[in-house]
Amino acid sequence: MTFTLIKNRARARFNENLTYLNYLTSLESNDATIPATTELKIMKGLFYVHLYSSLEKTVNDLIENTLISINSQSIKKKHFHLPFNTISLLGKLQAFKDCGYKNFFGKAIEIFEEMNSDSVSNINETAFSNSLQNVCKKTIIEILSAFGITNFTIDPRTRTTIDEIVEKRNAVAHGRESATYVGERFRTTDLRIKMNTITAFTFELIDLFENYHDNKKFIKPQSKKHYVATP
Repeated sequence: MTFTLIKNRARARFNENLTYLNYLTSLESNDATIPATTELKIMKGLFYVHLYSSLEKTVNDLIENTLISINSQSIKKKHFHLPFNTISLLGKLQAFKDCGYKNFFGKAIEIFEEMNSDSVSNINETAFSNSLQNVCKKTIIEILSAFGITNFTIDPRTRTTIDEIVEKRNAVAHGRESATYVGERFRTTDLRIKMNTITAFTFELIDLFENYHDNKKFIKPQSKKHYVATP
């Protein structure tokens, strides 16, 4: 699997955001004391929706394609790195969650037996589809933990920006606030800073998963020898 296609798609989406933002900048007066037109306020408010959609779609593409590739490698369940069992044993975990008290121990035993099984895991690439319908800081951190990625830190500025993008997008998309109200509070220079932060973070995330995938970090270190590519 190559992550080039994911990067190209992400670049195309963020280029659309940039084109839209450049147009908004051309409509905005250099004099900050001159009020923006209602039309410009609306478009600036909608920019949050547009930017968030680029983030959400790219994260969805990234996670789903990573899982598709891992699934295609026919990894035995007993060879997965421990945290990745959250994903590889998702079906068993869901059954355990839904079972009654009478089935508690039986379902628990099944989970631990599966963790040491020689059978090949069948991973569902849509495992996170419900969570990824509303990508936010919390969602991203939970997904990283499920993959066993612990060496990645989201800096405070990026965390704040992600939360703001999600909040403003939801406020506009769900009608809690008008696009005019959201857009009138920011100049395009502010929006450009937020877009650059989200863009940089997204590509950093892609690079992180590419490294994770290519170095087979979802497999126990001692088990990687069983999955060395044949020249």
